[in-house]
Amino acid sequence: MTDTRRMIPRLGLVGIAAFAIYMVAQLHAQTAVPATDFTNAGTAEVHDGQGQVMLRGQFATADQQDDDDVERKAALQPAGSDEDAVGEAEIEFAKSAPKQQEIEFAVRNLAAGTPLTFLIDGRVVGHASVDDRGRAEFEATVPTK
Repeated sequence: MTDTRRMIPRLGLVGIAAFAIYMVAQLHAQTAVPATDFTNAGTAEVHDGQGQVMLRGQFATADQQDDDDVERKAALQPAGSDEDAVGEAEIEFAKSAPKQQEIEFAVRNLAAGTPLTFLIDGRVVGHASVDDRGRAEFEATVPTK
């Protein structure tokens, strides 16, 4: 077998390993959020590793709603020194008897490798690290109290 034919499977294996490491890094420290009722949440924040507020926004009911679900969104604006950082937080739950809520955070234009903490009304809901493209995401399903 030629060197080229041996190299192709090796590169494929390296690519798969790199993708697996990337996915593990994205899911790092995403733990279960204790039962909390965020249906009337007011504020979403993103803090850096030192606890400084980087992004902040106020939740408001989204204009376009499913017949069965309520979406509340917060546009996250810079609250610290990183003035081009932006993001969005969202809480989605059923209109009738919301037994669980879906929480999502998506942020971009942050320094790669920055550890982040996501908060709703001052309660920590999750953690993530900023990827090489300056982005981070967090998603969780939370039961209501």
